[in-house]
Amino acid sequence: MKNKLDIIDWFLVIALGFYLFIGTMTSYGQEIDVPTLSFNQVNETIVIEFEDKGKDRLYQNDDNGGIYLYYVPKGSLQLTIKEFDKFKKDAKKTAKFIEKEIKREKYTFNAYPYAEESIFFVNNETNQIGEITLEEVKNL
Repeated sequence: MKNKLDIIDWFLVIALGFYLFIGTMTSYGQEIDVPTLSFNQVNETIVIEFEDKGKDRLYQNDDNGGIYLYYVPKGSLQLTIKEFDKFKKDAKKTAKFIEKEIKREKYTFNAYPYAEESIFFVNNETNQIGEITLEEVKNL
């Protein structure tokens, strides 16, 4: 029985370690989540501004060979104070389910089984898609 590792065995151990290291590092750097919702009150209207998940972000190369975020598509939803209160209740109700759809005149909430940590809403007039994490739902 042989207890020593041959050169090829060491090579395989090092290659496997390198593969695991690189795989782990690239998965951590995929996407940074930043809060994408903001609420502004203008007179009797509340404007919800959000990143439009229905459109792609645009990235551009810089002079140093890196990549930077060039454009983030934005969407907005205007609600009265009464509609905004209903919006918050609908968000909390949708967050309790794995799969759910709530339709209103100005927006539609959706919960999907593949999105475990967030729910989505659609501005019915412009078809812009917003995302709310379950943590943000708790803070509404």
